Amino acid sequence: MKKKNLLQRAIIIAVVTLLGIYIVIGPRRKPRLSDFTWSGIKATLASNIRLGLDLKGGSHLVMRVKTDEFLKKLTEGNALAIQPAARDAGYPPNDVKWEATSGNYKILLEAADPSKIGDIEEAVKKKVDLTDWNSSNSGNTITWTLTPTAQRALAEQATEQAKRIIESRLDAVGVAEPLVQRHGALSSHQILVQMPGIQDPERVKELLKGESRL
Repeated sequence: MKKKNLLQRAIIIAVVTLLGIYIVIGPRRKPRLSDFTWSGIKATLASNIRLGLDLKGGSHLVMRVKTDEFLKKLTEGNALAIQPAARDAGYPPNDVKWEATSGNYKILLEAADPSKIGDIEEAVKKKVDLTDWNSSNSGNTITWTLTPTAQRALAEQATEQAKRIIESRLDAVGVAEPLVQRHGALSSHQILVQMPGIQDPERVKELLKGESRL
């Protein structure tokens, strides 16, 4: 009798345990008998529990956004836009040059007629967005300089944009549960990317390749 009671208790405990496991992690459908076999339980665990990177394996990388390259391209683009803007307004410049080194971004326009410098500035502002640039003039030259405050703000915008691009790419190819977040100091412009289950370096490159300056 005692053995029978123990057996009944064991069966009850087993059933309750299996039901508890099923309620917590079970598939969202009508239960089947196969769900309560060892292979069924393992399959349910695999599909319902998210494994961390250390347990599941995968790729962990830190990417740095090339903000200096971004600001260089911005400077070059504005310089190339300034020249036709002045020319179309009737003030063709002798020359337009730009300087783009880390922390120093300038555009210099050499006017053919120094007396028209004010008119040239106004004409250029109507066609080219130079909100973040300070202008000054000396002789027949107008100089636009990207302020340090603007440099930091634009670099931050570029980093956030790169982060969104990475998230979008990983989402588009169906990477499960990726982690994409800022890493280190804000001024480092780094992005941490973790992709559980993806261990092939070439696969990672394929997922993240593109024109974003990373």
